[in-house]
Amino acid sequence: MLQRPAAAPFSKPESSTPEQLRKRARRAWLLFAAIALAIATAALYGAGLYGRTTEVGALAAQGRTDANLKVALLRAVLESPRALPLLLSEDQQVRDALAQKSAAAVDVLNRKLEGLVSGTKASVLYVIGNDGLAIASSNWREPISFVGNDYRFRDYFSGAMRAGTAEYFALGNVSKRPGLYISRRVGDDAAPLGVVVVKAEFDQLEADWHEANRPAYVSDENGVVLITSVPSWRFMTTGRLAGPDLAAIQNSQQFGDAPLMPLPITRPQALSPDVSIIHAVTPGGNEAEYLRLSTPVPSTPWRLDYLVPAEAPIAAAVREMRLLALGVIVPLLGLAAYLLWRRQSGQMRIAAEQAARTELERRVIERTEDLSRARDRLQAEISGHRSTEAKLQVVQQDLVQANRLAILGQV
Repeated sequence: MLQRPAAAPFSKPESSTPEQLRKRARRAWLLFAAIALAIATAALYGAGLYGRTTEVGALAAQGRTDANLKVALLRAVLESPRALPLLLSEDQQVRDALAQKSAAAVDVLNRKLEGLVSGTKASVLYVIGNDGLAIASSNWREPISFVGNDYRFRDYFSGAMRAGTAEYFALGNVSKRPGLYISRRVGDDAAPLGVVVVKAEFDQLEADWHEANRPAYVSDENGVVLITSVPSWRFMTTGRLAGPDLAAIQNSQQFGDAPLMPLPITRPQALSPDVSIIHAVTPGGNEAEYLRLSTPVPSTPWRLDYLVPAEAPIAAAVREMRLLALGVIVPLLGLAAYLLWRRQSGQMRIAAEQAARTELERRVIERTEDLSRARDRLQAEISGHRSTEAKLQVVQQDLVQANRLAILGQV
């Protein structure tokens, strides 16, 4: 009997199946989505931070230029009247009026002061005797004339009598108008005749600042706002004053009965010693974000703070940089997604082809086995037929022999 050929054993291919690849693809896409989200979040955050930092730098640069210009204008307003007390302290008519205090000498001095103030940026000029009483003033004709008022309690009088010169910002106790009082002693320390005082007001400067629609204010060494483009901020403070300091200022009547409350500025975030981000409430009641730039005012103990609106330009810069980042990230992520899809598609195609080949091989093997079994059966049947034929031939031969013997017996 012919031996049946051994069938080739069926084994699974080493490569992954399509189902396994589909599971891997789902995991890969989930991982890709997580990574893409992380990259997009980091990029948007970084772009926003870069846009904010860049815009703050640009605003600070422009703000410093504007603040320096404001300081220069303020100094111009200050320097003009500062020369008057120096000149008048050496004027003979001033000395005569202080020494004689005669009606004629005082009248001459009143008219002289009246003429001088009209040609300068000073708001008022007046002369105080060594007893603290004003003997002459440029506003001698007006109802609020300073003539006869007692100024012994004012620091600009006592300071000039003691040191020779003094500057003092205060609210006028007669005019009720704020201004800088610049004083100089007449006569030497041993025999002072009195003090010459010029008052400088800053109405026009404040009006010019107000037109820019960007808050600006000048504060003294105690943090009290002296000059400001926001009238309601005058005599407020840049920080809460200590109890003794507050009491001393209020007792001096330097700022009248002003409550000296802190400015409506919150959440300061220092970026450098002279630049910070703040939130301020304007008189309209709207809170907004500002970039605050601080700069000292030369020749004074003052400091100018300039507020640049920052909320809208910073938001615009952040939005622009984020859109730019999206314009870069989205195509890159799209390309990465396409490459991932293409790679997975190639793997799926190869796996499908491999599965088809495997299936074909399996069917070939099964068909071969079927054919082998059919061949075996056929061979078995052929062998059976041959055996039957052999037996039949033997029977036939036996019959023939029997017939022959029968015939012989009859004979």
